Amino acid sequence: MGRYNSISIGSSTINESDLKGLRNAWRHKQLVLFLGAGVSMSYGIPTWKDLVLEMLFDQTQHARRMENLWPQYRRAVASWLADYFEYNPVILARIIEDDIRELAKKKMPSQKGDAFLRNLRQHLYAAYAAYRPNEQQTTLTAVADLIKQSEGRIQAVVTFNFDDLLEAELRARYIDFVSVFTDARQPQGRLPIIHPHGYIPRRGPLTEGVIFTERHYHELMESVFHWSLTEIVNHLRHHTVLFLGLSMSDPNIRRLLDACRNSDIPPHWQVQKRHEIRDHERCDVAREIEARARHWAEVLKTEEQKKTEDLLDVIDDSLKQADTYDRTLFEKMGVKTVWLKDFADIPALLQAIPGST
Repeated sequence: MGRYNSISIGSSTINESDLKGLRNAWRHKQLVLFLGAGVSMSYGIPTWKDLVLEMLFDQTQHARRMENLWPQYRRAVASWLADYFEYNPVILARIIEDDIRELAKKKMPSQKGDAFLRNLRQHLYAAYAAYRPNEQQTTLTAVADLIKQSEGRIQAVVTFNFDDLLEAELRARYIDFVSVFTDARQPQGRLPIIHPHGYIPRRGPLTEGVIFTERHYHELMESVFHWSLTEIVNHLRHHTVLFLGLSMSDPNIRRLLDACRNSDIPPHWQVQKRHEIRDHERCDVAREIEARARHWAEVLKTEEQKKTEDLLDVIDDSLKQADTYDRTLFEKMGVKTVWLKDFADIPALLQAIPGST
């Protein structure tokens, strides 16, 4: 890692030039926020994968055995099954949508509205009902506070989440905004909160256009002039984007980043947590690697072995190398990385962006 001037943000140490870049975008009213699942998770909102699995197991004949489990155990069992049997959530989502609608036609043929969307809303907010706010600031409240300070410096917010939690925080701060989830003409002078994958508010009518299954993604990608793609491309090409709560593993986002790259200087930033393993986990990881090495020793017909303690330094070096790989990969797509020690430092980072404007 090259030498640079650093600055402390919470418990993290970041590159000072990254903060200067974000402040410059703020000062010139060029900043746009792209939000992912990590922004809503602390409120009990499931990730897309967890949402798929919860809806799936709610549809099965064995669901009754999971009804009395606490939400965290339902999610743990569902995610374990998906990982253990290598179920692909993308394919499972398509099954869920078809099954829910077909079952609704048989049981309640006269009921109005989309049964699938109602089911989706129910599972989306199921755990949120038990959420109790505390005094600690979250990424979501920090985003809302930053928008409150922006006075037009933030051009838009693009959230890939279905939920309306950001809208609720903005409403509580008396911020004038408009939720965008269709190609309808937007009113001028209001901050657009863009939901390219659809919008599922806690109350009120539900509209079509939710991007949930593989089929929906295919339709989206085949439509060159789809309104949501137009919005995303416009901001990637003409503004500075700060990615928050996104793993950046979505191939669609990466494809659009590649397509919109028009400069050798990365114009955007993402916030990620450094790859690390806690001290009490290091020996367990070393033993797991050792067990895998024994397997490959049998396959490769070799006898050479390393002791567990010899692997600890190798593991540490590998984690640092993983940071380098990620940084280099995303810089080639036009995105610099702000590395934090803990995601709990995101509010401190956002508070530092206005600086002395």
